[in-house]
Amino acid sequence: MSLRVNTFTKVMGLIVMLLIPIIVLYWFSNRTSLDVVMNEVEKSMYKDLSYFAAKTDETASQLAKSGLIISEDINVRNLEFIEIASLYEQTDEKLRVNDKLRLINASSAWDTTISIYAPATKTFVSTNTYLEYNANLVDSNYSRVWKYTNVVAPYYRGQPRFVRFITEPFDSTARKAGLIVEVSFAADELVKALDRFKQGGKGDASFVSEDYQILSVKNSDKELQSALLSQVELKSLSQQQYDRVKLDGVEYTVSSVWMPELGWYLFDYLPIDDVVRPITTNSLLFYISIFFLLIGSTIAAYVLYTNVQVPIRELVRGVKKLKKGEYPKLNVFRPNNEFHFLLVSFNDMAAQIETLIQNVYLETIRSRDANLKQLQSQINPHFLYNCFTLIRSLTRLGKKESVMDLALHLSRYYRYTTRSEKQSAFLREELDLVQSYLAIQSMNVQDLRFSIEVPEAMAELELPRLILQPLVENAVIHGIEPLGEGDIRIIGSQNDRYNIISVTDNGIGVSDEKLQQLRQQMSMPPTEDKGCALWNTRQRMLLQFGQEAGLRILQRDEGGVAVELYWPNEPDFVREAAASIAAAAEAHANSRKSKGE
Repeated sequence: MSLRVNTFTKVMGLIVMLLIPIIVLYWFSNRTSLDVVMNEVEKSMYKDLSYFAAKTDETASQLAKSGLIISEDINVRNLEFIEIASLYEQTDEKLRVNDKLRLINASSAWDTTISIYAPATKTFVSTNTYLEYNANLVDSNYSRVWKYTNVVAPYYRGQPRFVRFITEPFDSTARKAGLIVEVSFAADELVKALDRFKQGGKGDASFVSEDYQILSVKNSDKELQSALLSQVELKSLSQQQYDRVKLDGVEYTVSSVWMPELGWYLFDYLPIDDVVRPITTNSLLFYISIFFLLIGSTIAAYVLYTNVQVPIRELVRGVKKLKKGEYPKLNVFRPNNEFHFLLVSFNDMAAQIETLIQNVYLETIRSRDANLKQLQSQINPHFLYNCFTLIRSLTRLGKKESVMDLALHLSRYYRYTTRSEKQSAFLREELDLVQSYLAIQSMNVQDLRFSIEVPEAMAELELPRLILQPLVENAVIHGIEPLGEGDIRIIGSQNDRYNIISVTDNGIGVSDEKLQQLRQQMSMPPTEDKGCALWNTRQRMLLQFGQEAGLRILQRDEGGVAVELYWPNEPDFVREAAASIAAAAEAHANSRKSKGE
C-alpha cells in the first residue's frame, strides 16, 4: 500500500504541479484582462456620462442666456411703458415681442416656455397662449437659478418643471422688479434626453438632485437606483469620477457627474458581470477543460499503475519478504507483458531458495544468528555506563570494599559475556554470571534481594550460553526497578521428563493484555520496532533441545511474573543422534564381517 500511495501520488502530484502554474498564470492573465477591461469600461462610461451632462447643462445654460437676452431687448423693455401708447401700438408691441419669443423658443432643443410680465403695466406675454400670470406661483417658484418644482400652472397638470427667473433690475425681487422673465421647461425633456442616451447602449442613467430626487426613464429599475444611491455620496463620487459598489452579492461600477448649471447630478451604474460575462464564460470553459484534463490524467495514471506499478509492487513485496526470510508465492497477473514472466520466475526462484535453505543451511544459519544476536544483546553499553557511574559514586563516598566488589563482579560479568568460543555452557557458569549481575544491580537498587536455589544435580547440565541473563535482566528492569525494591528468585527443579529453571520476581507484574503480547512476541520473528530477546531465547532452546523445549511466562498469584525455561531430560535430537550412531556402528561392524576382518 505504501508503494502504491507513493508512486501513484507522485504521478498525480507531478500532474498537479504541471497544472498549477498553468492555472495560476491563466488566473493572473484573466485577472489582468478583467481589470483592464473594467478600467476601460469605467473610463468610457464616465466619458460618455460627462459628455451627456455637458450637453444637457449647455442646453440649460443657453436657455438661461436666452432669458437674459430677452430681458435686455428694447421691445421687451418697452412693455414697462406700454400703457402710455395707443391700443394699436400696445397690440403691435406685444405681437413683436411674442414673435421674438417664439423665434428664440424654436431654436431651443427642448420644449421651453418663456413668459414676460411687467408689473407696472400688468402686461403679460408668453410663448404659451394658455398661460396667465399668477403672482403666487411666481413667489413660490422664484429662483435666480434652475429650480425643480411641482408647483406649476393648471395647464401643466402638475407635471414637474424646471424654472428660472430673470428680473430687471437684475438684483431686484419679484415684487419690486420692473420686468420679470420666466424661463421653464418640462422635467420630461430631461427624461427624453435620458431615453435617447440609454438607446445608445449605455447603462441606466438618471438625474439626481442634491436631496436625492430621481428623474429616470419609465423602464428604469428605480429600486436598484435608490439602493445604489444610498451606498454612495454623490459629491465625493463626482470628484473621483467612478467607484465600485457591492449590493446583494452583485458588484456594480457607479459614476456621477455634477451639472453646475442645473444643480443636479447625472448618475449611472453598470453591473460588472454584464461587462465581463464573455471573459468569465471563457474562464469557466478553461477551468472545466482543466478539470476534465485532470480526470483524464488520473485515469491514465491509474491505467499505468495497474499495468506497471501493481506488478512491480508485487515484486517488491516479494523481495522484502524474501529479505526477511519468508518465501512467498506472488500473485501472477496477466497484463500481456513482461511482468507475467517476471512473477512466475520469481515464484520458482523463491521456491528453489526455500528448499535449498531448508535442506542445507537453515538450521546452521538460524542457530548461528540466534547465538550472535543473543551475545550482542548482552553487551549493553547502558549497563556498563551505569556501572561506571556507580563506581564513581561509591568512590566519592569512600566505599572502597563496595568498589572492589563491584569491579570484581563487573570483570566476571564481561569476561563471561565476551567469550564466544563455545555456543553452550554449564548451568553453574550461567548461575555464576547471573549472581555477578544481580550483585551489581543490588548495589544500584538498594532494596533488591535475590536468591539462587538450584540443585547440585543440575549444575553440570549444558544450556545455550547467556540463556538466563536476559530473563534476569527483564525481571530487574521491568519488575523491580519501577518499585525500587523486591525479590528475585532463581529456582531449579527436575521431574521425570523435564528440567526447569524458573526466574520469579514480586515486582509490578503485567496486565493480561501485555502478557498476551509477550507470548505473541515469543512466537513471532523480531522486527525493527519490536524486541527480540524473548524470541531469541525460545529459538535457541528449540534449536538445542528440540520441539519439547521452550519458554513460558506466567503471572504469579502473589504478584510479579515467573519466566520458566524447560527442556527434556533427554532431548529428541540426542536420542536421534544416539540412534544414528548406533546404526552407523552396526553397519560398520557388518561391513567388516562381510570383508572377513
